[in-house]
Amino acid sequence: MDPQIVAVAGTAGTAIVSAMATDGWQRARDSVVALWQRFRPESADSIHENFEENRRLLVNSLQAGDEHTHAALVAAWNGYLLGLLVAQPQALDALRQLNAALGQEKTSSAHPSLNITAHASGNGRVFQAGRDQSITQS
Repeated sequence: MDPQIVAVAGTAGTAIVSAMATDGWQRARDSVVALWQRFRPESADSIHENFEENRRLLVNSLQAGDEHTHAALVAAWNGYLLGLLVAQPQALDALRQLNAALGQEKTSSAHPSLNITAHASGNGRVFQAGRDQSITQS
C-alpha cells in the first residue's frame, strides 16, 4: 500500500477522533459523513452511526480517565479511512481537505495563545504562568 495513503489516513483518523471530543464534533461528523456520501454512499449511514457511538465511547472514557479508548478509536478510524481509500483512491484529495479543515477547527477552537514577557535585573525574580501558579518561599 502506498505509504502516502497510509499517512493521510493515519493523520485524518487522529484528527477525526480528536474532533469528537470538541465543541465542533457535529461539524466534524457532518464532514465525515459527507465524505462517505460522496465516495461510498452505501456506507454513509453506518459511518454516521459509528461516529455517534464512537463519540459517546470517547466522552465516557475521557470522563473516566481511560486513555486507551482514544488509541483504539484512532486505530478503528484509520481502518475505516484506509478502506475508503482502497475502494475509492480518488477520495485522497477530499480526505486531505477534511484533514486540513479539522486541523484548522482544532486550532481555532483551542485555548487562545498567550505571550508574556518579563525582565528582571539585579536580584529580581520573575514568576509567570498562563494559569494557576502557587509559589512557596521560605
